[in-house]
Amino acid sequence: MEKTWEYSPVKGSYMETLISFLCRLKYQQLKPEVIHQAKRCLLDWSGVTIGGLKDNASGILINTIKCIGGNEQASIYGTSIKTSVYNAALVHGAMSHVLDFDDTHLRALMHPSAPVIPALLAYGEWKKISGIELLLSLIVGIEAETRISIAMGESHYDRGWHSTATMGRFGSAAGVGKMINLSPVLMSRAMGIAGTQSSGIRMVFGTMMKSFHPGKAAADGLLAAILAKDGYTAPENILDGEKGLGAILSSDFDYDRAFKGLGHEYNIMGISFKPYASCLYTHPLIYGIIQLKKEHQIAPKDVKMIECHVSRFCYDAACKKNPRTGLEAKFSSYYCAAIALLEGQAGNSLFQDNNVRNRNIKQYMGMIEVTLNHALSDSEAKISIHLNDGHSFTCHVEHPLGDPWNPLDDQTLEEKARDLMSLRISKKRIDQIVNMILDFESIKDLSGFSKLFRK
Repeated sequence: MEKTWEYSPVKGSYMETLISFLCRLKYQQLKPEVIHQAKRCLLDWSGVTIGGLKDNASGILINTIKCIGGNEQASIYGTSIKTSVYNAALVHGAMSHVLDFDDTHLRALMHPSAPVIPALLAYGEWKKISGIELLLSLIVGIEAETRISIAMGESHYDRGWHSTATMGRFGSAAGVGKMINLSPVLMSRAMGIAGTQSSGIRMVFGTMMKSFHPGKAAADGLLAAILAKDGYTAPENILDGEKGLGAILSSDFDYDRAFKGLGHEYNIMGISFKPYASCLYTHPLIYGIIQLKKEHQIAPKDVKMIECHVSRFCYDAACKKNPRTGLEAKFSSYYCAAIALLEGQAGNSLFQDNNVRNRNIKQYMGMIEVTLNHALSDSEAKISIHLNDGHSFTCHVEHPLGDPWNPLDDQTLEEKARDLMSLRISKKRIDQIVNMILDFESIKDLSGFSKLFRK
């Protein structure tokens, strides 16, 4: 293995440091566990993307790009359609996030794969890129977007920005830029082109626009890298200065917070894979209720009330008291707690519009009390289930299932992906997809991988 790159920050040149690292990183420098994690991201992404194909939002977007048209450069997975790389990245980014079942990075406050993988697969299919190049570019893209997002800090998210949208463009641009083999100067310009397009607000959560965000981030970042390659100019320090993105979109922008471990620790290892099809902030309370129900054999009819103490961002982003749609229910701690008690799970089939109108679920939602607890981190929740006979059972969840500290094992992750892909793809084809992902470095041309997803 080659000597690892050494991080040596110089004040005023942090972005140069990051760009230098991204451009110089080689596949041979990556540890096996980092490469394996990238494959896990691809597997999970494949499942949630095909699973998202049946959502109305996906159908509207696909019909729209069919009307707009585009050169047949890249496939729309699960269909027979080929369109431009821009359109393919846009549709796949939205499809992969529409179920809100895709991977997350809690510290970066974002969904890292949804903006990056669609851009890489679209460009990779078009230019017949190898599997090794995609894995490397995926790791680079996630490293870029998560570190910049961490530099933005919690204030960025607090202000109402959706980090997956705003920061995802950097991941897409860096990943495609790595595929193109951009020089450091051109990579900096690609980041500048991506940065000036950064947008997306949390006000849209619970609507189709939330999943549109990573789609647009994937497409815009891809476009940024191609434009930079072709000579388009942009600031090479888009984050810096009083009018740079850091100052505009954050009140606590801090490079030092984000750059620790650069070159030695890879943020892809901090990714959570979701076992539940809802906002990640609801997962601690879902997990806690399921564990209490199993441990104490609690029957829903015996429950009088459930107290849920949740973190600040859960209370802020995922506490819709009266959701009207399945999408809104994914951001309702009340709904999530009720189905965790009633069903002992929170799979995607439970987040349908008809379930939200279910009288029994609504009755149990009325028994849920959600309280903000500033002492809890975003991976924590405290739950107390009070029974009609006066007994109470309590637990403190520090890391829900799927968290890097309580991870989904490979088999469970594969089962999740297979289950979601089975909605559109035959078992034989799914076997081929899974086997190809597990041996992704042997792929010489990504167009063969994309063909497995075509109708």
